[in-house]
Amino acid sequence: MAGIAGIVLAAGASRRMGHPKALLRRAGEELPLAAVQARTLRDGGCDPVRVVLGAGAEAIRAALPADCAVAENARWAEGRMTSMQAGVRAVPDAAGWLFLPVDAAGVVADTVRAMLRAAAGAPGAAVRPVWRGETGHLLLVPRAWREDLLALPGDARADAWAAGRPVVRVEVADEAVLHNFNTPGDWRRAESRH
Repeated sequence: MAGIAGIVLAAGASRRMGHPKALLRRAGEELPLAAVQARTLRDGGCDPVRVVLGAGAEAIRAALPADCAVAENARWAEGRMTSMQAGVRAVPDAAGWLFLPVDAAGVVADTVRAMLRAAAGAPGAAVRPVWRGETGHLLLVPRAWREDLLALPGDARADAWAAGRPVVRVEVADEAVLHNFNTPGDWRRAESRH
């Protein structure tokens, strides 16, 4: 069985942003955001790592480095759950899957490590990061939940689905777990703070 797989969710159309969020570049960073997020997952201990692509897949794939493995989601327009499912199908034998939205920019590898430690101590439970009492956008799902996740409709909300199940919340010193950039203004404001 593989370890915890890291899955970057980068299949959305990014309509409000005006171009793929996966191709955004942080100041001083050579790689596009999707590759940076994949590196964060690898550096934090996820193995293997996949970037799930959908809308704009060709352009994004062309911008990613050769060592950035991708999974295609032909059903991306049906909802984010289809991208989570594509990530699970890409690495079906993983011990679990840590999902990182591409627009949770700035998450650090220490947060990933903390989530992996929590998962090791609570087999069968999901893991969510928390910053100052607020739950972040990352979600680690254990292998035991795989079939249920794969059976969900494409528009299912991960938060609602996980709500009635065992979830470990891990306090992290990483405000970026709350990030969710949807417009160019959101991105500019965030970049101006760095």
